Amino acid sequence: MTAAAASAGEPVFTHVVAREETLIALSRRLLADPRQWPQLQQHNRIADPRRIPVGTVLKIPVRLLAAEPVPAQVLSAAGAVTGPQGVAVAAGQALPQGARLLAGDGGQATLQLVDGTVLRLRSGSVVQVETSRRLPRAGGALSGVKVEDGQVEVQAHKRPGAGVPGFQISTPQGLLGVRGTEFRVSVDARAETTRNEVLEGQVMTEGRDGRAGRSVAAGFGVVVDRSGTVTPPVRLLAPPDVSAWPVLHDQLLVRFAVAAQSAAVAFRGQVAAAADPQFDRVLADVRTEGTELRFAGLPDGHYLVRVRAEGLQGLQGLDARHAFTLKARPEPPLPILPGAKAVLSGQRLELAWATVEEARSYRLQLARSEDFSAPLQDRRGLTEPTLTFDGLDSGVYFWRVASERSATDQGPFGVAHRVELRPLPVPPPPPRIDHDGVRLAWEGQPGQSFDIEFARDPAFAMLELARRVEQPVLSVKMPGTGRYYLRLRARDADGFVGPYTAPQAFTVPNCLRDGQQRCVGAADGGSVLISP
Repeated sequence: MTAAAASAGEPVFTHVVAREETLIALSRRLLADPRQWPQLQQHNRIADPRRIPVGTVLKIPVRLLAAEPVPAQVLSAAGAVTGPQGVAVAAGQALPQGARLLAGDGGQATLQLVDGTVLRLRSGSVVQVETSRRLPRAGGALSGVKVEDGQVEVQAHKRPGAGVPGFQISTPQGLLGVRGTEFRVSVDARAETTRNEVLEGQVMTEGRDGRAGRSVAAGFGVVVDRSGTVTPPVRLLAPPDVSAWPVLHDQLLVRFAVAAQSAAVAFRGQVAAAADPQFDRVLADVRTEGTELRFAGLPDGHYLVRVRAEGLQGLQGLDARHAFTLKARPEPPLPILPGAKAVLSGQRLELAWATVEEARSYRLQLARSEDFSAPLQDRRGLTEPTLTFDGLDSGVYFWRVASERSATDQGPFGVAHRVELRPLPVPPPPPRIDHDGVRLAWEGQPGQSFDIEFARDPAFAMLELARRVEQPVLSVKMPGTGRYYLRLRARDADGFVGPYTAPQAFTVPNCLRDGQQRCVGAADGGSVLISP
């Protein structure tokens, strides 16, 4: 037996006549109404219905065969999916012939037809079950749907009998006839366009009103425009290269870099659970005209992502698949102290961070390098969101924190935070005081400038003098005699201003100068006479 089509385009069942078979006997066995055997005689131009040559190929219009309706079955439904009368559809529900299924915004459903064909409706798809009948006498079944809008992925079941017509899809623009194949069909209701992308087998794609069709082989696709014209098949774009994609992600926003591909105008990525290799339920669906696919809102778990390129005609290419794991929770805490790229003075480093509701404890690392290849400190199980280190050398440090649900469930580390410790300023030696004034000299670093302040009280409530110098020396006349306090601070070349030194006291004495001796102040408030 072989399949054929009637002249009018209606599906037919073919039967090869065996010995002693008559047209009347065959009609009783196969037709819903055996009395319609004259139609078979006329259709096949048989002269004698009682004497048919062995091997004659009989063409029987499917509409005449005995058939019984069998509803399609909803295998899965997620999101906004409705059936007849707008009622929500659930897995296991039957859809009789003529029923419409609508996958609304974010909705998707998997439907199995009477012949075993599986349809996966993506968000925004509208499908009507046009044909769903079993042929109990001929063997096999008849199935077909109308795709009114959206995208449907099809795994057409291989037909059990050679004479039974294959599964068919109709769209507002054309008709797709298939026999055991895998393909995608998308209908853009606004643009009045149908696209067919064949992944396995062959699909006969015809325009409406019987316009000339084209046989589309695996790896090719066609477009049917609003007039029903079928474009010549074009090769689908190759799968994108995903060989360098990471298998572990620890950020809430999952990112995949997509390499540029010749003739590609966009890329489409879809994510499903690792246990769902058929993508019955797409958890995220992203289209980008850029170079990066981004998926947000996924819970921690194991996933599959498939990505395909899109060409100029809107035809989507072959899939590349990649397995990955997302472990982004519990989320790392946000830093509180010190601030971003902080510069501090001294050997003490105080760290603080916000608390995370899911965290029972925290893990902190301190290192000299941003990659934390050799951490100086690695503290686990910290129950308080603070930690202080003393006695640290000057230099640049990096620190990061992770949240812990338990000793065996740690979330990712947060970003590395940079902090620099600079040495405290060295207190200046006691000033030298003579008839020329107060003279100071202290240690400094190249490129530093200095602020020096003088006051009568250690709190420096009112300044007597203030100077800024570019070198670590100062000579200045004081406004009077008596007790003074001084302090200084350094300004680094990059703008960092260090702390003031501790106040130091000195006294400018009121003593006689007789030309033979001079009076020198001491830091402790006394005075010393030094011979010239």
